[in-house]
Amino acid sequence: MRKINLNEIDDNIILNKKQANEIIQKEFGSKRRKKSRTRSEGEKIALDEISLNRWEKAVESGKIKRTGKRRLYYDYH
Repeated sequence: MRKINLNEIDDNIILNKKQANEIIQKEFGSKRRKKSRTRSEGEKIALDEISLNRWEKAVESGKIKRTGKRRLYYDYH
């Protein structure tokens, strides 16, 4: 069995670092990986209700104003 020194391992890493990075870049590319899970039906319903309640509350408090036939102004401050 061959014995290797830690300094030799470090030198080998430094020498092959550029090649290893190029291989990784070619394989995976520059695409961003998005990790997500699908929402459950209960979670979808709950988020919809929360959104509707927030919208209604904003309308009642006067933060949402109609500025035209198809335009709204939302004062988020």
